Amino acid sequence: MDSDTLSAVLQVYICTLMLVLLSSSTSAVHSTVTEVFTEAASTDVEAVGLAVAFGLVILGIVLRTRDNRARGAIFSALGYAFAVLVLAVAVHSDGALTGADAPVAQWFVDHRSSTLDHLATAITIAGGPPETAALGILVAVVLIWRTKRYGPAVVVLATVAAASFLCSALKLIVGRDRPPLSMQLMLETDHSFPSGHVTGSAALLMMIALIASARCPTAARVLFLAITLAITVIVACTRMYLGVHWLTDVCAGALIAAAMVTLGGYALHRLDTATTDESTPTRHVSQVAQ
Repeated sequence: MDSDTLSAVLQVYICTLMLVLLSSSTSAVHSTVTEVFTEAASTDVEAVGLAVAFGLVILGIVLRTRDNRARGAIFSALGYAFAVLVLAVAVHSDGALTGADAPVAQWFVDHRSSTLDHLATAITIAGGPPETAALGILVAVVLIWRTKRYGPAVVVLATVAAASFLCSALKLIVGRDRPPLSMQLMLETDHSFPSGHVTGSAALLMMIALIASARCPTAARVLFLAITLAITVIVACTRMYLGVHWLTDVCAGALIAAAMVTLGGYALHRLDTATTDESTPTRHVSQVAQ
């Protein structure tokens, strides 16, 4: 093979190699750009979804302050439910909202101790589904005994049951895996999203707080709410500490409870209003007779 032929072959080879590299680089750049824009779009969608949910909750609060309790309860409950939907989509698609799950889980693992292990286990057992159901039944019995009415007790039980049912349904629909076994201090094998412990305990505690503070001034109501939120956060932290839930799991559980309690609180208000309306004519007739 003469030098001219060899040179021509080398030129063809080099040109072909450059074209392959250029094509590969272009494909890689295109793939990277597509991935970045897709991730950015997903993040924007999640942010917009949470903004819509927040707006619905605020609108519901505003409507309640204007004595439009029915619409207020509906819009607030829709807001909480929409936030759960956004989290569910993010979990299913491994969206940006799940970005803090692994770091938070690892933080709890890194800060474990023997004392905290026993404390977290005791709290999570006390807030388990069977214990929550038993406490709910006890609260219902006490309500019937104190008020001589079945309505409030039925509302409490129905609210907690509805929250638990929605939680179980979402577990099946989303099908999220638990954190790895290497993180778990307490073995859990069912689906992770959302947290049933947080959903049930938060729903029951918030309903108890609503009933206990019904006749109290605003300051007392805020105190009851703060105590309830604190206990809910503690339960959520114990679930993450034990390595059986992600951050988004416990957040979704709290939001489901908030949605159901919003509707349950309105039902309690309607029952209270109906009872007051029924007793008013009787008092009026007694005053006229006197």
